[in-house]
Amino acid sequence: MSSIYKKGFRDDPYDASMANLRKARASGNYRPPRPFRSKEEQLMVRRFALQWWTCRDHRPSARAWAWELGITHVWLLKLVRKFETDPGDVSRLQAYGDPTIEQLSRAKQYTEKMRARGELRSPRRSVSMPPAIEPAMERFVRARFAEGWSRSRLVRELFLDRRTMTSILQKITQNSGREP
Repeated sequence: MSSIYKKGFRDDPYDASMANLRKARASGNYRPPRPFRSKEEQLMVRRFALQWWTCRDHRPSARAWAWELGITHVWLLKLVRKFETDPGDVSRLQAYGDPTIEQLSRAKQYTEKMRARGELRSPRRSVSMPPAIEPAMERFVRARFAEGWSRSRLVRELFLDRRTMTSILQKITQNSGREP
């Protein structure tokens, strides 16, 4: 959706978000976000990414290798681009030697301990579960739907999300045979 303001009177979205970020960092309440994994696991992932990048014989795909490491292939390719531009980083990682699966598993265990202590971000969920629907709300929606309220009116006036509304209306239509 385009903006209702003329182009000369609005900021570029990137500039506006950067200005908001500067404002947030300048405030006294700002805390930087917690990392997703421990420093040890980050180092192991970088070492395995370097091993994948320098592999000359049968090399698996970036997606397959990233899946084994528990990261996204986008991050793996981002690390590879960094290796290509920073040879000093490559030589520092090569000084550690070849990584082992045991080292990676120990680093992952340490990450889990840190996550349990609340020092790291919780992992993102790819699929969010819809909230449990209270029986009273379901009865209320059924009554209003029987009165002839439309789906959009139900969502708008009862402050429900569309996923919850759809699940309630599917139950209603299965029982009554009426189209929502």
